[in-house]
Amino acid sequence: MLVDRNDSTLLLIDIQEKLIKKIFDFKSVIDHSKKIVDIFHFLKLPVVYSEQYPNGLGKTINLIDDKLKKIKALKIEKTTFSCISNKNDTEIREIFPKNQIIICGIETHICILQTSIDFYNRGYEVFVIDEAVGSRDQRHKNLALDRLMKYGISLINFEMLVFELIRDSKDQGFKELSKYIT
Repeated sequence: MLVDRNDSTLLLIDIQEKLIKKIFDFKSVIDHSKKIVDIFHFLKLPVVYSEQYPNGLGKTINLIDDKLKKIKALKIEKTTFSCISNKNDTEIREIFPKNQIIICGIETHICILQTSIDFYNRGYEVFVIDEAVGSRDQRHKNLALDRLMKYGISLINFEMLVFELIRDSKDQGFKELSKYIT
């Protein structure tokens, strides 16, 4: 399956102040997540983000939080590790009415894994962006990605996402979005 821009929502998970600098290669997670937010905003696609216990772990980092507020992204505050485990199907469909969920954030082996599996079990198509997810230990990330792929969740990279969203070099957004490919 390919990412379908008419049927996808971006979900950024827990890119928070007290967590992010402990993540292996956190600069890649931040850089790619910022670009993906910009791309979804440019294409006028929905963006949702979560914060795990923000009173203790802080809010979303400023570099991303400012962008999310500017585009009026929907915020979910949570204490569960999955973004949706404590919500019923009606609540989930209100927040995520599209069938594809594109996931960025931390930590891959905890919140990304549990959220992805919960979405998959509810019939969503789930795409995890390799460069935009991370864990404190690279081995934990790799183990989680392996498990997710065996489960049926799609692991894609940043360029796959961009080119699947636009599909054609004649797309009106091609020139603008090509700037994000380095």
